[in-house]
Amino acid sequence: MAVPAASPHEPSYHTPTTAREAAALLARHGARGRFLAGGQTLIPELCRAPRALDAIVDLRNIPEFGRIQRVGDHIEVGAMVTISAARRALAADFPVIDTCFRHTANSAVRNRATLGGSIALADPASEISTFLLAYDAEVLLEGAGGGRTVAIRALLHVPLTHGTLVTGVRIPVPARDRASFTEFLRRRSGGRSLAMALARIAPGKTSVTVSGGVTQPVCLSGTSPSEALAALDARRADFESDAVRAWVVAAARRALAEAGA
Repeated sequence: MAVPAASPHEPSYHTPTTAREAAALLARHGARGRFLAGGQTLIPELCRAPRALDAIVDLRNIPEFGRIQRVGDHIEVGAMVTISAARRALAADFPVIDTCFRHTANSAVRNRATLGGSIALADPASEISTFLLAYDAEVLLEGAGGGRTVAIRALLHVPLTHGTLVTGVRIPVPARDRASFTEFLRRRSGGRSLAMALARIAPGKTSVTVSGGVTQPVCLSGTSPSEALAALDARRADFESDAVRAWVVAAARRALAEAGA
């Protein structure tokens, strides 16, 4: 549904009720159309350049985007679920999420920013992406060619094409593991992450998912914490400086130690 025609300098505003309708609307408007989720990125952009867009496609009226449900051995979380709501709903199955998502911005942002918007933004310093990668999540997408599912591992390194809509995520529920999250923050940059690590230890398998600087999260694994750290050391070229790598290794060591305690 569209509201009455806007003035020549204002974008048209649309409130679709299905993912397919939303994707079709954005395809119609091309590069001068944008999806609106929590608005944490788009609204400031519009304040700076109100004439930059022809259309805004608001996603809040798509019912399945607000759902959290268990489907078999997975949990599906809709794209419009806020970070705060996801943190509360998933804490029973993923206790580490409480510590992990607590570091995301501040409470005001967490209450408005959505899981789908955060994935689409693809910020390297993202606790959300680090968590999803650590738990082998899949991202549900809708675009001009219909719906598809992509592993978060692949999506982190291939930006979404314009018009592709994140509709939700599917996260496997872990059987038996211990997990811990560690993050170091920069004091003079609004608390932005310097390095983070999420460690998981299960019988016969250890993994540590890390992010630092401008590097997208990577997940390293082995049969023991020492093997996971060795795998991390082999990826030293992924980080833009020795200083960043040192912080990442420190975060990984602490997370692994706490998960194994």
